[in-house]
Formats: sequence, structure tokens, C-alpha cells
Amino acid sequence: MATKEERVEELTAAKRLEQDMKKNPEKYFTGPEGHIRDRIIINQAPDIPSEGAFISLNGFAFLAKPSVPIDIPRPLRTMLDTRIKTETVQVPSDDGKGYQNHSRNMPRITYILIKENVGKDDTPAAE
Repeated sequence: MATKEERVEELTAAKRLEQDMKKNPEKYFTGPEGHIRDRIIINQAPDIPSEGAFISLNGFAFLAKPSVPIDIPRPLRTMLDTRIKTETVQVPSDDGKGYQNHSRNMPRITYILIKENVGKDDTPAAE
């Protein structure tokens, strides 16, 4: 069982977190409401079906179809920027007696940024 001092410390930490969430909502994603939105177009790729891919953050999912504009909250776009996959390729070695492995990090989902800070009165471009 927690002592009185530990309980007071937990309450103080919870209060600090709550205050920080109010002061800096962009650091915490508890839902899409209240976040700045950006308009992007997901690039076509072999691992993304034509029906689209669900992209989710903290339980909030968005269906992103390739080549179709979508307005997403900024934290979701930040998450897309940090999702990477490692690609390894073999190239002939300099001495010609074998192969060397080279690895590089690449984005899992690439996109084109159409517009930042999309307002609520803007509508996605339909093409």
C-alpha cells in the first residue's frame, strides 16, 4: 500500500501532467479535435492497397487512399515522418570477391504536403 507521501507525490505528478497538457496540447494526442491539420497526398506504393491504408495514432484511425488528398492532424503527420523501414541491398565488394551489405533507412509511407495549417472552412481538393 502506498504511503501518504507517495500518494501526494503521485497526485502532484498527475496535476503537473494535466497542466502541461493544457499548456502544450500539441505534445499530447488524445484526439483529433483542437490540433492543427495538414493536407497531404499519400504516394502510391506496392505495400499500400488501392483501397487505402489505415493510419492510426493513440486509437484514432484515418483512412488514407493513395493519390487522394486528406486532412490529418499535425501529430499524425509527425508520426508518419518518424516511421521508417530498413532496406538492405547487396553490392559487389571493391575487390570483386564477394558482396557487401548496405542498409539505409527509408520512410514507410511517403506523401506530398499540399498545405499546412488547413482551416476548418477549407475543403479537401477533389480530383
